[in-house]
Amino acid sequence: MSILPLTLILAAGGFAWLALVVLKPFAVRVRLLDDPDHRKVHVGSVPLVGGLSAFSGLFLAWVLVMPLDLGYAVFFFCSLVLVLIGAVDDARDLPAKFRLSAQVLLGILLIAGSGLHLDTFGDLLGFGQIQFGLLVGSLITIAAVIGATNAFNMMDGIDGLAGSMSLVALLSLAYLFSLQPGFELELALSLGIAVALVPYLAANLQIFWFRQKIFMGDAGSIFIGFAIVWLLINGTQAEAPAMRPVTALWIIALPLMDMVAIMLRRVRNGQSMMVPDREHLHHMFLRAGFSQTQALVCIVFAATLLAVVGLLGELYLVPEWLMFAAFLGIFSVYGRLLGSVSLLRAYMPGPEVAERTDLS
Repeated sequence: MSILPLTLILAAGGFAWLALVVLKPFAVRVRLLDDPDHRKVHVGSVPLVGGLSAFSGLFLAWVLVMPLDLGYAVFFFCSLVLVLIGAVDDARDLPAKFRLSAQVLLGILLIAGSGLHLDTFGDLLGFGQIQFGLLVGSLITIAAVIGATNAFNMMDGIDGLAGSMSLVALLSLAYLFSLQPGFELELALSLGIAVALVPYLAANLQIFWFRQKIFMGDAGSIFIGFAIVWLLINGTQAEAPAMRPVTALWIIALPLMDMVAIMLRRVRNGQSMMVPDREHLHHMFLRAGFSQTQALVCIVFAATLLAVVGLLGELYLVPEWLMFAAFLGIFSVYGRLLGSVSLLRAYMPGPEVAERTDLS
């Protein structure tokens, strides 16, 4: 790794820590806090600045250290707008339709400004490459942006989960980018975000010297999802790609499966897809009697296992149609496996009282 990406990574972590220190009292003054209510039973008002600190650290480090070509300038501009919208939503609860409209518009801007869009799904069906034209590819890209941003946002329901799931995806991407020349910026971005998340995760889990809990907030979770889908598009759609499109599904498998399963369930029950409920994977674990720590370990382990399957399939060039069929097979039994979550409880150590059961 050259000196610039390494400097970025170190600077992103340092600036993110400084931003966390600065933003905590600011959050109290402007009431950017998550207060306990009928849906959330965490203890006390918690600052929602974890995502803001990670983005601030990364953005400042990138501007000072890295080259800012047109594509990445558009990406960071769109990310900044998303983060600001997320922060306002954290403080004032913006309408879901407004947030969705903003994601659509920013997806269009990202495509128009960077020139990147999903052009192919690869050989998913075993009959040759699935190619798209500009219009269809752009529409699918916008759908992917909306899907990824909301998938990671929905994972922000128990301490450490959204940050840990992000690290699984980002480190998987970093590994693949490190194997293929021409992806130095993508490697730097994935590692930069990962390191910028470390101060937030430490505060969120209250480890090391952190004593005050911090939550990521919508500003952080939607930025993470947006950044990951940007990295996936860059990695799969290049002339000499870092990975095949099917591998992208495995890297974000668990957030994607959880989101799709929730949306299908809400539609089947005649509910709005944008209204939160308590049917996410982490809620299932908590209702089955797991502590937050136990649920976190189990879910992150499952996400890591799925990502490793995707990485091995990429490294050993397992046929794309076979990897896709396996992915669909796992998703088809996902709902049934949720019903067996309680069976795992017998193999876990003693109970621990959960302090936070947010709806996401």
